[in-house]
Formats: sequence, structure tokens, C-alpha cells
Amino acid sequence: PGDDATACVVRIRKRVPMNLLFGSPAHRDDDNRMLSLFFSKEGKHIVCGGTTSTVVARYLHKELRPSLNFVADDIPPTAEIEGVDLVTEGVITINKVIEYAKDALDKNELYEEWSIRRDGASMICRLLFEEATDINFYVGRAVNPAHQNPDLPINFNIKMNLVEELSACLKQMGKRIKVSYF
Repeated sequence: PGDDATACVVRIRKRVPMNLLFGSPAHRDDDNRMLSLFFSKEGKHIVCGGTTSTVVARYLHKELRPSLNFVADDIPPTAEIEGVDLVTEGVITINKVIEYAKDALDKNELYEEWSIRRDGASMICRLLFEEATDINFYVGRAVNPAHQNPDLPINFNIKMNLVEELSACLKQMGKRIKVSYF
């Protein structure tokens, strides 16, 4: 090269599936069907939501071990269930993941924040943005009684909109997305 140069780099890698469960099914009778499908899929498994994680722990016959360690003021702490790669709170955490996704698609100014933090939203971002190529969403349509307080800005439609918004961002990142509702 003289005064300038051009380079082209191509990275070929195997497909990396990721599975995210968000919310319980509308009908309790569908718990086993949804969870057997979720856990039969190859790849890591992320469970989002307090009630959802309780249902998963019961299904797996494992203990749900919540943490009281707030690593970030604005994100609820994570939990652990043997057999699940990551257990987080639901709506607040996913909302933060969407904020990071939108930023990543724009100026990527928040990368240093989510790339090293240990809160649930940051860990989801690393799994979905950096590791995954194919993402399977399993979305429960159950109405959470905690979200029925008229003073809260959370309702059933907001949860569905969060999944659609996150899916759209991930598609823009080049991910293959499949959403299944229960």
C-alpha cells in the first residue's frame, strides 16, 4: 500500500442458537407443552420473569435461588435454577435490553456499560448480541396480576410490544428470530 489501503475481513462461524422464555402461558395447562419445547431446543436457555422462573423451577424439580445482590440500581437482581443458563426479572430487564439494542444499532455509546456489567440486562445483551445467531422466543400470554395496578405503566400489551421491539432490533443485527406465543 502506498497512501491508503483497503481490507476485507470475513468471519465464518457455526450457527449459535439461544432460547429466551418470557412470561407464563395464558392457560396453565400449556405449562408443560411450552417448557418441554423450550428445553428441547439446542443452545442456551434464558428465563425472564419472577412467576415464569417459579413455573420453570417446578417443571425442572429444581430450587429457585433468587439473589438479593443489586448490581445495578435500575435492574432487578438475577436468580439461579440448575439447568437454566440465566434467570432474570421480566419487563424492566427486557426494557433495558431494548434500550441497549437501540443504542447498539445507532451510536453504540452504551457498549462499555453492558459489555462488562453483571446485571441481568447486560448479561442478556452479551448472549443475544455477541453470541447468538438464531434466537427462539417463547412468550407466555398470561396476564400478570402485579401488572394490573393502574398506577403502573405496565400492561399485557406492553409485554407483547417489548418482544416485537426486541425482535425487530435483533433482526437488524442480522439475527434469525422465531417467536412462539403460548
